Amino acid sequence: MTKEESEKIHVAIQTIRTHLSRIHHDMNNPLSIISGNVQLLQELATALQVQEDFDAPLKDVATAIEQLAETTEELLVLRTLLAQFDGR
Repeated sequence: MTKEESEKIHVAIQTIRTHLSRIHHDMNNPLSIISGNVQLLQELATALQVQEDFDAPLKDVATAIEQLAETTEELLVLRTLLAQFDGR
């Protein structure tokens, strides 16, 4: 492999890593907001003594948040793997 080809691969890997970081960040921030609002709604439902009506839907949302958070963490794993592959 020529030096030019190697440099192109390095630039491509760096670009992918940057995009993975940005996507992780862009997904993580809304998930944090949604999670905080779910917690607030759970507290309000408890205070208003209507938690039975909202418990199942809010738990479903919380579960979905956890699943998406795990998926976003996989983006960081990919980013790390690419860094190791790049070898610089």
